[in-house]
Amino acid sequence: MADTPVQERIYRAEIEDSSRWREFDHRPGDIFICTAPKNGTTWTQAICSLLIFGDPAAPSGSGTFSPWIELTMEPVAELNARLTKQTHQRFIKSHAPMDGIVWWPDAIYLAVCRHPLDMYFSVLKHGENQNNPEQNPVYNMDPVKSFDYWLNEPLQAEDTNNTTFEAAVHHYKSYMRWVHLPNVHLFHYADMKADLPGQMSAIADAIGVTHPPELMSRLADAATFGAMKKNAEQHAPEVDDGYWKDKRNFFHSGTSGKWVGRLSNEQISAYDARMNALLSADERRWLEWGTTGVPPG
Repeated sequence: MADTPVQERIYRAEIEDSSRWREFDHRPGDIFICTAPKNGTTWTQAICSLLIFGDPAAPSGSGTFSPWIELTMEPVAELNARLTKQTHQRFIKSHAPMDGIVWWPDAIYLAVCRHPLDMYFSVLKHGENQNNPEQNPVYNMDPVKSFDYWLNEPLQAEDTNNTTFEAAVHHYKSYMRWVHLPNVHLFHYADMKADLPGQMSAIADAIGVTHPPELMSRLADAATFGAMKKNAEQHAPEVDDGYWKDKRNFFHSGTSGKWVGRLSNEQISAYDARMNALLSADERRWLEWGTTGVPPG
């Protein structure tokens, strides 16, 4: 077994290709925000932007100065050229598991996870809010067929679907495996909801940024879910091309427990069986509930 991460797989889909990492011109200090979809990606991009620029009015940069490295719509050479012009500490989005990316010892990897069932319902809302929904079986609005596909679709590298249950679990395990490394950091959506100032301080430590307490408090206020939704124009990705029906609904609710009262006992039992087959009890507790290991409330 290698003692540092290596790119063992290439994950490809219609608009994604993790082989692009091999052509990426990294810079020491680069921050890679590594999440499965709907696990706090744009939120973490906004937090990094606020911390790096030290400005409560800083936008998230999602899709502009904080691009998605696997996205094939822009040639890698053009992406490299665009990022070379940046003089600030760069922060870049990724949806690939760690076995699909390149690890550099002088870069910083921030992985963020979320309760898989909250991810599922957030993915559904994501599809509903698109003017021209992507071809993703999870967006099937028949709740039984959609959930069954999401829960049971096997992980595959090509043609990958990173919005499924197994993809999210694999993403988590791929980063957890390397969290002992000093430049790999694992965060949880529930912890960020419960203690945003504390988690922002931890992210600041991870990326090497310091600010006075008064400014950190203002930056945390700007990173709350309500502030992000209110300022959707500066935070939601693809805000200028008619992608969304309502930009504010990209930040639909930000709550946990979205599945309560919406899934049958049979669906919950099937989910429990899949979780217990793929994760240990401790791994499951953390992936669902974060540091506390228990539901909020």
